[in-house]
Amino acid sequence: MKKMLTISGLLAGVLLLGGCADGSSNGLERPDPSVDFTTFVKAEIANTSDTRAAVEINDTDFSFNDENNPQAYDDLFR
Repeated sequence: MKKMLTISGLLAGVLLLGGCADGSSNGLERPDPSVDFTTFVKAEIANTSDTRAAVEINDTDFSFNDENNPQAYDDLFR
C-alpha cells in the first residue's frame, strides 16, 4: 500500500511540475512587435521602385501613435 501511495505521489508531482513549464521553448515564433503606422506608410510611399515586391501586412500589429497629429503626413503632400 505504501509503495502505491509513493508512486502515486511521485506521478502527481511529475505532472504538476510538467504543467509549470514556461513554454518558451515550444518552437513557435514570437510575434513581431507592433509597427508604427505613420512610419510604415511613409516608408512604403518612399519606395517607388518599379520592381518592388508586395508587402505582407495580414499579421502585422500596427500602433497609431499619430492619432492626434493632423500634420503627421504633411511632408508627403508638398
